[in-house]
Amino acid sequence: MNETHKLTTSAAIVILLCLSGCGGKEVNFSSGGMQQTQKIGKDSVSSDLAGLVYPGATASGSQTAKAEDKEVTDESQYLQLSSQDALEKVSSWYSETLKNAGWNIEKKETMNSMVTISGTMKDSEISVNISDDSGSTSIIITKSTSVGVGAVPDEGDNENYKPNKDVPPTD
Repeated sequence: MNETHKLTTSAAIVILLCLSGCGGKEVNFSSGGMQQTQKIGKDSVSSDLAGLVYPGATASGSQTAKAEDKEVTDESQYLQLSSQDALEKVSSWYSETLKNAGWNIEKKETMNSMVTISGTMKDSEISVNISDDSGSTSIIITKSTSVGVGAVPDEGDNENYKPNKDVPPTD
């Protein structure tokens, strides 16, 4: 996940906390060349992430950030859910669901009371963080897509990849 997506995710958490404290349901604003939308509550799930909502889970908030640049499709989505099901059951469901949806699962890490599943598909990356949160299971889904000028190429495209000022060479 690049630095923009990390900052976007951090901003999402702060804004979701502010929204819940202010009684609002949705906030839209422009920041860093991105159009941002934050939502709270059960209606916060975008249609793009609806298939990744764990059965019976409750949505508490989401954020979507889209590039305002017409040459680049850069989008980041964040969704926070909670479930009463056990961590192991939730993580198994996500592993299977992501695999069945065509995601290439690149990493699944288990640490104490937390599981992280990371994967890729075409120009998109996904990360699902599942943790035991004092009797309930917290689920955070982060999905990002980058296509166009300045986007990082897929591994398969490296053969024809030519570094430029937007995407410098890396090792």
